[in-house]
Amino acid sequence: MRGESQYFSIGRKTDWERGTGFNMESGLAGYGVKRDTKYGISDTLQLGELAGVATVKEIAVSEHEHLYLLDERADLWIYDRRNSDHKRLFTQGHNLFSQHARIAASGELLFAADSFSERSVAAYHTGNGQTLWSRMGDQADGIPFYPLAAAADDRYLYVLTPLAPDTSGEEPVVPAGSALGIVRFTFGGAIAGIWSDPSFTQHARAKLRHLNRTFYMTATAGGGVCIFDTLYARLFGFGAGGEIRFRMMFPNLPYAGICADSTGKLYIGDSRQLDLGSEDDRFILQLNASGIMSATITSFRGKTDQLLIDRKDRLYTLNGDEGTITMLDLQPRTLLMEETGVPEGIWLSTAFDSAEAETVWHKMTLQSFVPDGTQLRVSYFSMNEDSCIIGGKYLKVDDWIKDETISYWEKMEGLKPLWSEPIINPRDALFFGAKGRYLWLKLEWIASERYSPMLEGMRVYFPRETYLSYLPAVYQEDADSRDFLERFLSLFGTLFSEIEEEIGDLSAYIDPERATGEHLRWLATWVGLETDDYWTDEHVKAFIKAAPELYRYRGTRQGIMKAIEIYTGARPLIVEYFQTKAMRDHAELRPLVDRLYGGDPYTFTVLLQPEQVQAEKQRVVIEQLLEEQKPAYTEAKLVQLQPWMYLDLHTYLGINTLLTEPSLLSLNPNRAMPNDTLIVDMGMEKRLDVHTRLEMDSELE
Repeated sequence: MRGESQYFSIGRKTDWERGTGFNMESGLAGYGVKRDTKYGISDTLQLGELAGVATVKEIAVSEHEHLYLLDERADLWIYDRRNSDHKRLFTQGHNLFSQHARIAASGELLFAADSFSERSVAAYHTGNGQTLWSRMGDQADGIPFYPLAAAADDRYLYVLTPLAPDTSGEEPVVPAGSALGIVRFTFGGAIAGIWSDPSFTQHARAKLRHLNRTFYMTATAGGGVCIFDTLYARLFGFGAGGEIRFRMMFPNLPYAGICADSTGKLYIGDSRQLDLGSEDDRFILQLNASGIMSATITSFRGKTDQLLIDRKDRLYTLNGDEGTITMLDLQPRTLLMEETGVPEGIWLSTAFDSAEAETVWHKMTLQSFVPDGTQLRVSYFSMNEDSCIIGGKYLKVDDWIKDETISYWEKMEGLKPLWSEPIINPRDALFFGAKGRYLWLKLEWIASERYSPMLEGMRVYFPRETYLSYLPAVYQEDADSRDFLERFLSLFGTLFSEIEEEIGDLSAYIDPERATGEHLRWLATWVGLETDDYWTDEHVKAFIKAAPELYRYRGTRQGIMKAIEIYTGARPLIVEYFQTKAMRDHAELRPLVDRLYGGDPYTFTVLLQPEQVQAEKQRVVIEQLLEEQKPAYTEAKLVQLQPWMYLDLHTYLGINTLLTEPSLLSLNPNRAMPNDTLIVDMGMEKRLDVHTRLEMDSELE
């Protein structure tokens, strides 16, 4: 074209802040209607479909999305949600605890507190089922210990117990008004403190067995705990120092379960039984950190026998009658505009100044994403002056738009006569009748319940330059034909300008540092790298950069180690046939070595540390890398090490095994140790100077 077009660009947060927005926010995806999150059902587990699992009485959840299910036969199952798999943690008839146990989980540890078992509380490792520590009987360091509820955070186990039970009769009784206490255990089994308060008491006299599953506990953000007495609808909150923070009473309705999210909000389940034909109004209650009810989670309706939450604030609710565990996660939603009560947002710009009167504004281009069921509308007007009559007064438009004392409805009504008809969902649109030095825009976002249009950026071009200027003057004489031709030729102008911009910004497609998404994966094919959905952009960029080195050492030990290091962030261990040849010379070691590393001279073993593979999909990618990088006619055996010790398997000192100081072992006459028992002494790792006797309890090889 004859003249160089100019434009205003809007895309940064500071650009949007120059105008006035209502119910709008700026995020990574662009500018859109304010969003929040609310719980929605993500999955439902049918317990009846799990082979071997009886009626589930208690559940716990770990940070790895593993569910622990305690059934009526006292079997404890681990359900892996990611792989839809379940297995027993202990053998049947383990007698470690009963079906009445209260369980809690933290990391790789599972805790069981049980008033109906000889072991009143114990800790187990969920990787191998080993007992790490336990306490026997109804005393804990001299205080009565009858567990009523249990909870755990990342540092302590909390167990609720009556501090003054009546044990004079045939079975223990908790008198009315007797003190309750919270015993805090370290993960090593030591008592770190006992929390109580004069107001923290039993409401009415009850036998201990009648209190089973009437109390529920949860660890709160910051190290406190909350206890909910579902029988009398009483809620107690303790701070991190053991002080009581609040005490609340609720309507006397059946409740069950309590949990706290990472922000301190509390959630309580509804366990009422409904008559046939009655409308189900059993929702999950939401409370603030002070125990005051703030909302209800209406996305779930049904009975709740237990309510849990994991580290990512996913809710798990157990319905024993229906045999289901419903999982709810936080899902995005758009907020309603306070002024209108609908999910929408408005943005009013301040003036775009062309610095020249009688400017004919050309067009606007928008980089936006408009989901189905939503709209993005753009209106505009232009004047030579920056002031006009608004509401009967001569005012500067920008000052009036930015004035926070003027309400939304006043601003909408005051400028209503000036706005053009809205353009709906524009990508590239001409301005019609926009002539003047200053231009103002009104953008309207019409959102749905869950989705909002997102505007990443926009440009406002001026002055008007079209291909009409290249045609003879006769085509410009008639106003109607001139208007049509300008609009018609603007289609070609837009096409060619986009092509020119793409050519000018070619590096965004061929530079690995700038390319993203499909363009980046297309570049990866240039170096022979095949990717899929399991590859992140960062992984692809790292492999493209390392391509010369990988091709140089392709098919070698160094090349394999480098490829896996790029993907996992750590170098693997590789064991080749020649490294184990010396052990094969010993007849007694040969079967073991062949089982661990294989007996084929053309087979090598790649050992990955536990943290190198966080999910099964990562393992699949690593196997693909091995197939590409290994020498021809060889076989690669991939082994992921486990963070515990199994003798006779892949156990490597300093990698997945540590030496600990030996300690004395005491067993009661009626106790037996399983053949895969792991014995450790907490806090004594990496000690070689205590009870290490050559040729007595250790030997050198």
